[in-house]
Amino acid sequence: MSKIIQIGRHSVGIGKRPLFLPDIGTFFNQDMSLAKEMVNKLSISGVAIMKGEILHSPDICLKENSGQESYWGHCSGEMQSEDYRSLIERKTISLSAYEDLFRHSQKLGMEVVVSVYDFAGADFAKDIGAVALKIASSNITHQPLISHISKLGLPIIFDTGHSDLEEIARAISWSKNVANSELIVEHSPLGPPNSVKRHTLNFMTTLGAAFDIPFGLSDHHIDDEMLYAATAMGASILEKGICPDDMGDEQDGGHALPISRVKDVLLKINNVYSALGKSTRELRYDRIK
Repeated sequence: MSKIIQIGRHSVGIGKRPLFLPDIGTFFNQDMSLAKEMVNKLSISGVAIMKGEILHSPDICLKENSGQESYWGHCSGEMQSEDYRSLIERKTISLSAYEDLFRHSQKLGMEVVVSVYDFAGADFAKDIGAVALKIASSNITHQPLISHISKLGLPIIFDTGHSDLEEIARAISWSKNVANSELIVEHSPLGPPNSVKRHTLNFMTTLGAAFDIPFGLSDHHIDDEMLYAATAMGASILEKGICPDDMGDEQDGGHALPISRVKDVLLKINNVYSALGKSTRELRYDRIK
C-alpha cells in the first residue's frame, strides 16, 4: 500500500506524518462559548485540523423506545446509564451555531473534519468547507448515507467500531460503487473499563492491508500511549476525543483527553514520528572507526 491522499493542506498516507484529529465532539453540551474556548485552546496548542461532529437534529434516533446508553463514568469510576433520546437532545445544536463554530476555527487557521449522521448535515459540511467527512461506527451499515456522502467528493474516514471485516468491506464497496472517493479506515478499540488487552492494535494494520487504503486509530484508551504506539505502527490519522479539563462524567469522557494536555501530546506524536527515520543507516565513509 503506497497511496497518498490529500486532506485539506495535508498529505496523508504511508510514510507521512500522522494527522492528529482532536475531536471536541459534543463535550461542550450546547455551550457555544465553551466550544469556542476549546477551539481557541486547540489553535494555541498548534493543532492544524479541528475534528467535530454535526448533530443538528435529535430525530436521528427514535422519540420513544430509543433504549439506554451506558457509558463509563471516568470521575465516579462507575457505569452510567441515560435514555439515548434524552442524551441526543441535550447535545443537539442548530446548523447556524455549527457554522459559527466552524467559521471561527477556520479564521484561526484550522481546517475542519466532521462526523455526519444525515444527508442535511453532510451537505452542510460540504458547503462550509469541511476537508473530510467521517462515517461514525454506528452508521457503517447505513447504505443510503454512505452513498450520499461518497457523492460529495470529499475524503471519507470510516470508523469501523465493532463491525467485522464483511461489514467493513460492504461499506467500502458501497462507497466505491458510486464514486471514486479517497478513503481512510479507522480501527476503533473498546473503551474503558475494558482492558488494554482488548485493544488489538494489530487489527489496525490488517485493515490497511485488507483494503489497500491508509489506516488510522480512533483512540479509546483512557490515556495517551496508544497514540504513540499507533504512530510507530504507521497510522495515517490519529483521532482522540478532547474534553474540558473540569468535565464530569460524560458519554465518551472515559477515553477523552483533557484539552490542557493537547500541546504536549501533539509534540510527543511528532517526536515519535521523527524518531522513526529511514529504514537504513547512513554512515560517513570518513567517520571514526
